[in-house]
Amino acid sequence: MADGHHGEKELAAFIRAGAERRPDQAYGDYYRGKNASCALGAAYEGMYRLPADAAGQRPTKDLEWFFDCLEGSVRRCPGGDGCTKTLSLAAILVHLNDQHRWSREQIAGWLDGLK
Repeated sequence: MADGHHGEKELAAFIRAGAERRPDQAYGDYYRGKNASCALGAAYEGMYRLPADAAGQRPTKDLEWFFDCLEGSVRRCPGGDGCTKTLSLAAILVHLNDQHRWSREQIAGWLDGLK
């Protein structure tokens, strides 16, 4: 994009790249030990090289600045099960990861389909 901010498809690509570095999924934390990350943690790691044990670290505002869609758009939960939550994109990603237990790949696939 011309303004230097990036959209959902690029966010999906960063989630996939970060998930390759940490093959296990984390719930309730951005990182667990050396092998697990949540969807937002994977996106952050897709952008930046993190230490092997990133437990306790969390993405900084750089993620929201780079992907203004995270706080600049509101989405309905696609998680099913009668869920009717409508939240910022960042909050929906956390919700899908932690409550609906969507894989990071499922989340990235959903992001790819957004317009």
